[in-house]
Amino acid sequence: MGYYTLAAEAGFSAAHRLPDVDQCDRLHGHNWRIRLTVQIDETDLNQAGMGIDFRQIEAVAEEAVADFDHSYLNDLEPFRDTAPTAERLAKVIYERAALGLASITPAASLVEVEAWEMSNYRVTYRPV
Repeated sequence: MGYYTLAAEAGFSAAHRLPDVDQCDRLHGHNWRIRLTVQIDETDLNQAGMGIDFRQIEAVAEEAVADFDHSYLNDLEPFRDTAPTAERLAKVIYERAALGLASITPAASLVEVEAWEMSNYRVTYRPV
């Protein structure tokens, strides 16, 4: 049997500072784009032939980043003791989204989170 991967995106605008990182040491902002990729086994499709509705994945993504929108990331709890790099942001989003997805359907698993801070800069987080 095979499996399917489905993806949906969400976005937010936020500022941050990355101490001791050249130009990023100054306060600056990004229009972030986040993509959640979900995996579901072929045997777990529902009667309509769907694994999970794209809108549900999108809602999980939006909820995972809701408090980031129009914020200064350095002040938020996940980043108070560590710089809000794209890598750390992707992992925090993964942790939040995995919990949200599990509450919707245990048959679907989050396989990766991609985070773009700009159209040409992207990081991908995949759990071990």
